[in-house]
Amino acid sequence: IMNFVYPEELYMFVESVRTFEVRDVGSTKWLEVHEMVIKLSQQAALELAQHREEEVKEFLITRDKLRMLIHEAYCVTLWKTRVLPHILEIDPNPQATFLIYTVLYHEAAVVALLDVCLYHPSGCETLQESVLDLVDYCAQAVAQVIGLVSMGYHENESKLDVDEAVLTELERQKRDLIYKIGLRCISILNYLADNIGLFHLSATRRMLVTHDIPWLMVDVLCFRPWQRKTSKGLQKFIDEKWTNVSDAVKIVKPEAQAWFCVRQLLLNAEAMQQYTLNEARCKQLYKLLGLMHETLLDQLPPLIDLKQFLSRLTLSGNAGAKTETLLLEDIPQIQEELLKEVDKDGGFYQIAQMQDSVFLNKNKEDICALATRLSSAYGTDLLCELEQSMGDVVEKPNDEQADSGAGGDVGAGAHKCATCQAKASKKCANCKHVHYCSRDCQLKDWAHHRSNCIQD
Repeated sequence: IMNFVYPEELYMFVESVRTFEVRDVGSTKWLEVHEMVIKLSQQAALELAQHREEEVKEFLITRDKLRMLIHEAYCVTLWKTRVLPHILEIDPNPQATFLIYTVLYHEAAVVALLDVCLYHPSGCETLQESVLDLVDYCAQAVAQVIGLVSMGYHENESKLDVDEAVLTELERQKRDLIYKIGLRCISILNYLADNIGLFHLSATRRMLVTHDIPWLMVDVLCFRPWQRKTSKGLQKFIDEKWTNVSDAVKIVKPEAQAWFCVRQLLLNAEAMQQYTLNEARCKQLYKLLGLMHETLLDQLPPLIDLKQFLSRLTLSGNAGAKTETLLLEDIPQIQEELLKEVDKDGGFYQIAQMQDSVFLNKNKEDICALATRLSSAYGTDLLCELEQSMGDVVEKPNDEQADSGAGGDVGAGAHKCATCQAKASKKCANCKHVHYCSRDCQLKDWAHHRSNCIQD
């Protein structure tokens, strides 16, 4: 049986999961735990795909590690939004950006583990007060996806030039991960809504009053971030990637999760005591009726109840304001604790100064050692995706001509693609020796070219 983590290693891997401060991101200890998180995430996905006993999930829940995973998600969020911009001010064109990708990917792996664990009520039960932090995190992540969709980001893939700067590539990778994380957070919010009775009233208020999750999910269902029209036809986001589909009405997982999240909240009489159905909210919820066609109800029969509820709501009109009950609310702690430590360290800029030797390291031997180390955790394909930034294709033909001393199109025509032998107008930006006709060809050749590129 294939495993990323063998049974005898599992306990040690899970026990090694711990929390870090923002200053520790990218450190040797952080990378050790990162490797284990990646392998646990891969193993959890494998167990799920093969319908095996979910041992990773069981260990994470019984060893009370979910709060730590939430902490790590927040830690990377603070790092990428508050520290990374300062690092890129120090050097706007870092030589080896794959370590930055590694940090960004850490957040996605952590959220993937939370998604697996919280499908089960036993996982939700262990959250306790950290559920407040998780609701905040997920609401923000979903809102970011809606923002990207409203700007047309998900349909912009054809407009991205392969020969843009590394920083633009870094931004693209960052947004791709924001997208994946946001769609997973729809799923997590659904699990929390499904198990809302397990939490303190503060969690219900956080979902319904502070973040108005029903309103947010209506926006999600209207913007449909899981589908896009491209030059290749209609695509839907299935199993973490964009896939061409012929059946436009077939429901995909994030869409179903968004519908069920709204249903769980609106049809929960106890939770709805906290939710005033005022005119603005009713107007927002009515939008759902226009989306509830027969093919949807055929695929998701539980939504028939929701449709009946919304139809009654249109007839009865909005309810008046509910009497506010006095409630001693718990306050989310995790981000607050992280920010206190950042203040002790002198602020985000000071942390960026401390970390520039890690993230802006120009020593080829160090870079090579780190790449080799991470390869065992990621596997070839993902490492290729992460590391390819080191040789990120693509220099413009003008740069090519400057190097060769040629004029006109001679420089472009003088070289052949290392992968397909077609004419190549671009070259590896790291070693500047190997030529490619496109980024796809560079990615295909990266497993072979990587060791030579790093040595050059």
